[in-house]
Amino acid sequence: MSDLSERRPVNADYAVSLLEQLKFFYEQKLLTDVVLLVEDAEFPCHKMVLATCSSYFRAMFMSGLSESTQTHVHLRNVDPATLQIIIAYAYSGNLALSDSTVEPLYETACFLQVEDVLLRCRDYLVKKINAENCVRMLSIGDLFSCRELQQSAKRMVEHKFPMVYRQEAFLQLSHELLVDLLSSDNLNVEKEETVREAAMLWLEYNTEARSQHLSSVLSQIRIDALSEVTQRAWFQGLPPNDKSVVVQGLYKSMPKFFKPRLGMTKEETLIFMEAASEAQDGGGLAASGSPPTTVVCYSPQAEKVYKLSDPPGDLQKVGTLVTPDNDVFIAGGQVPLASAIAGRGKPAAAFRSADSFFWFDAQQNAWVAKTPMLCARVKPSLVHCEGHIYAIGGDDVGGELNRRTVERYDREKDEWSMASPLPFAWNWSTSVVAHDCIYVMTHDLMYCYFPRADTWAEMATRQTSRCFAAAAAFGDLIFYIGGLHVVGNSGARPPAGAADGPSVTVEIYDVGKNEWRQAASIPAKRYSDPCVRAVVLLGSLCIFMRETHMNERARYAIYQYDAELDRWYLRQPVSERVLWDLGKDFRCAVGKLYPSCLEESPWKPPTYLFSPDGAEEFEVDGELVTLPHV
Repeated sequence: MSDLSERRPVNADYAVSLLEQLKFFYEQKLLTDVVLLVEDAEFPCHKMVLATCSSYFRAMFMSGLSESTQTHVHLRNVDPATLQIIIAYAYSGNLALSDSTVEPLYETACFLQVEDVLLRCRDYLVKKINAENCVRMLSIGDLFSCRELQQSAKRMVEHKFPMVYRQEAFLQLSHELLVDLLSSDNLNVEKEETVREAAMLWLEYNTEARSQHLSSVLSQIRIDALSEVTQRAWFQGLPPNDKSVVVQGLYKSMPKFFKPRLGMTKEETLIFMEAASEAQDGGGLAASGSPPTTVVCYSPQAEKVYKLSDPPGDLQKVGTLVTPDNDVFIAGGQVPLASAIAGRGKPAAAFRSADSFFWFDAQQNAWVAKTPMLCARVKPSLVHCEGHIYAIGGDDVGGELNRRTVERYDREKDEWSMASPLPFAWNWSTSVVAHDCIYVMTHDLMYCYFPRADTWAEMATRQTSRCFAAAAAFGDLIFYIGGLHVVGNSGARPPAGAADGPSVTVEIYDVGKNEWRQAASIPAKRYSDPCVRAVVLLGSLCIFMRETHMNERARYAIYQYDAELDRWYLRQPVSERVLWDLGKDFRCAVGKLYPSCLEESPWKPPTYLFSPDGAEEFEVDGELVTLPHV
């Protein structure tokens, strides 16, 4: 005799058939035993189905109270359309969520205790959190005691604090939530004056009702972080209510040394995506058969390297973007296929193109998944223009027509839509934004995209035909730097200037004049095969250069452009003790990050610095260094 407690697999076909029958009975109003009354609407249902998905109805129908025997139940403070969605879910298991329905659905599911709907609404809301709605999401999470939603929303409010503290939703925050925010060490503010202004705006929004909170709110401001001028001007303008008491109390509680907010610790860094990591990590190959890569950032001020978390799923060849408000995004790329194994146990270089899209949570040092792109793209160009993110072209998108595709991301709605395609299918193109327009360049061609008209126009051609070049916009100028000269449309020769002298070619486009001109080349004195990345660093147009010669190790330097003299000068050499070999395929962007949230990456001398005969001297930065005696 078999054990009755033995678990057997569920018959999926029978389960689906049973659900379909219940749905049919509901739609035909067959065997219903309760009618839910909401305003003027009636919903004939089955108690068993409602009790199965809702703890509220389960308690109502099984409590033995009067409701358990009633055939009609009145529900108050419930929206009929929202209740219809929950009933449809109970009979089908399908839940249609949208930006317009998710919040009332979450509220109703909370009231009716429909756990699965609650979880799905919560996950939807967490994914949709952005600068425009994060304060409202914080209040919703607090109202319904949803810890996950409240924490995620609070992190976004902290991150976007300079943008959100003027919003109506912020001014309507409860006193408890406001004090919790103002006391946070994680506010992304560069000056304490921003926190002071936020506090005053909240108090003045309803002076009469909020005067009782004057002391508790103002005591969250770190007064010693304010400038002396701000302190004097501020205290003179305090509300008259108990002014002297508040001022005296604040000064008495003022610490001798304040703890800086997280935003005050930000450093402008060079972020390197897909930096070769075998030199630091001891060599070896990744599962895909290619050298392992990592994400690091370099602080020119501190001359330190920090490790960022790697993109999920071994993503490689992604598009990278840092927006004007300092959000870091990656998109597309390719994922190695773990099942692709070559002969003799060696991994094969097989990949799947990806449509992924991630935002970097700088506080958590983690990548957060957002809505994927409409197309899979390898190395797409990512730019930010007119409040939207654009993904342009990319390799292996699939056919010439698809490589021309352009899509636009709405950050508020967390959704992608298609834009007008590129005029041609280009590989190796680079894109920049200037004067609220997108400029795409490759070879000797350049096209301009006008977002408001959703159209492309051909602009002036360059004097040289080059691809794989770096580009950056600075003021009214676009710089097109380095790359490979293209002979005709088929061949390529060594890097620009390599045959005629140790330099890197630079051309400048004047946006107002629609003209290109030749600019001073960048010197590459000691080494050949320069690899350049153009960036705007600390308010100046710069390039990060990697130089190698034959089999020698890579060397790095940051050069800055002087527009008045039309020349490049060495701004900062990068010591080999700080930054080791990044490889050639890295992408570079500039963003402000928090060193305290990252892991400092210590320099490790590679093994080939030490001679095989056991010599106690090795070369670093061109000098012989003797090993200390142990």
